[in-house]
Amino acid sequence: MNISSVIVHTSNFQQAMNGLENIAGCEIGLYDEEKQTIIVVIEAEGVNGELEILRKISTLDGVLDANMHYSYAQEELEMARDNISSEISPILHEDTSIDDVVYSGSVYNMMHKNQR
Repeated sequence: MNISSVIVHTSNFQQAMNGLENIAGCEIGLYDEEKQTIIVVIEAEGVNGELEILRKISTLDGVLDANMHYSYAQEELEMARDNISSEISPILHEDTSIDDVVYSGSVYNMMHKNQR
């Protein structure tokens, strides 16, 4: 499941709002009628679905432009989790004394200093 936010700038605020309400997978999150700006949350099964909804938003009457601001993709999270090392640094164990922890500007270097 993908969730994204889209910033929509309008030339006709009410016309754009009416159009957005008719797009499946699209929810109006915030808006500022004075600035003619709408923040839309879209939800789709994948990237292609997100892009299709963004295209529909962009072509609505009353919309000047629509730009994706944030995108969360479940598949990317799952791939990242698969690539995370299952080995935990000894310094992260609860029985490590705070006196044994010396931060030198790089957590990576601190975790791997004994392996060099």
